[in-house]
Amino acid sequence: MAERRSSQPSRREREREAHRREILEAAERVFVRKGYHATTVEEIASEAEFAVGTLYNLFNGKDDLYARVIEGVARDFMGQFKQKVLSREDPEEAIASLIELRLTHFEDHRGFFRVFFETVPGSRLDPSRAFPPEVSGTYERYMEDVTAIFQRGISQGVFDDGDPLYLTLCLEGIINAFVGYWSKREPTEPLAVRVEKMKREFLGRIKRRLDDEQQQFPKLS
Repeated sequence: MAERRSSQPSRREREREAHRREILEAAERVFVRKGYHATTVEEIASEAEFAVGTLYNLFNGKDDLYARVIEGVARDFMGQFKQKVLSREDPEEAIASLIELRLTHFEDHRGFFRVFFETVPGSRLDPSRAFPPEVSGTYERYMEDVTAIFQRGISQGVFDDGDPLYLTLCLEGIINAFVGYWSKREPTEPLAVRVEKMKREFLGRIKRRLDDEQQQFPKLS
């Protein structure tokens, strides 16, 4: 009987993956220091302490490296999103956790987000414009998941009646506006203060605004 092949990656595969991670970490650092346009593959290879030829054996060039860094940042966020947001049964707690995660994740990668926004005009208002194709699908699934949280909250009576997609777009617009602003200006308040203010402004005031609109424009029978 033929010997069953192990499902575990080989030593060579593990080393190759480790080298990829080291190069991508170095690429993010160089992009943050110099910006996308001024960065060269040679500088990234030097930062990672690899030969340029080794880098080209693993990546297709600077554009590929930049796209893979974005993909890695998105993958890190989605992993935390599933663990910290989607795992919560209470919709209000889930949205509060999402706000905290979005702002904390931005702070963790603030330098790279600045480069990201500067590379594609208009991406501060709509970050999806700068996403590589591999990330666009991930963002769409994220939006669907957030919309489903709002829908669940409306169905359970946690949130006032409204369009769950509109609530998702409102939240995204608010967060993206602040993230874009803070990518250009140093925040004057600690992260914890910004998180609590954002939770209060969205989870508190938008509900009151929806209540007011329903009183002004009652539903037709």
